[in-house]
Amino acid sequence: MKNIFLDIQNKLSNITELKYIDKNWGQLLYDQPPVKFPCALLDIANVNYTQLGQLAQTAIGDIEITVANLQLSPSSHKSLQQNNAYAIMDIMDKIHQDLHGWATANFIPLIRTNLQKVEVSKSYEIYKITYNTSWRVYKQKNTVEVQTNPVVSVEVLNINH
Repeated sequence: MKNIFLDIQNKLSNITELKYIDKNWGQLLYDQPPVKFPCALLDIANVNYTQLGQLAQTAIGDIEITVANLQLSPSSHKSLQQNNAYAIMDIMDKIHQDLHGWATANFIPLIRTNLQKVEVSKSYEIYKITYNTSWRVYKQKNTVEVQTNPVVSVEVLNINH
């Protein structure tokens, strides 16, 4: 999972409007969040595993990207700063253009499955975008070696005494 987050962080770094990209560890819960706005925070929402055999698994999971921005501009239809008020939507569109259908050697293509407004009472707005993907997990420690080339012994019995 770590490599998936690092791949996505690297991909999102191409969006110059994002000033902070990190794993979500609760930064937006602080009275003064330790982030620069606009920001994107990555987290894993849910992972289900299926068995492939020999302790290998397929993981199917939801990656959440929380996008937050300060809301300092009025969005009224008469406002001269109306475009600034909708900047977060432009950023979410860029995130979607970069991530939807994108894959690396670490995971299959990301597919957007949900967009949700997160209600807050502070001077910033937050949206959560969910992408579904899948990857393989292999157990690497404490495994039992399996003989891959079995030895077959053939004994011929003479039944004509």
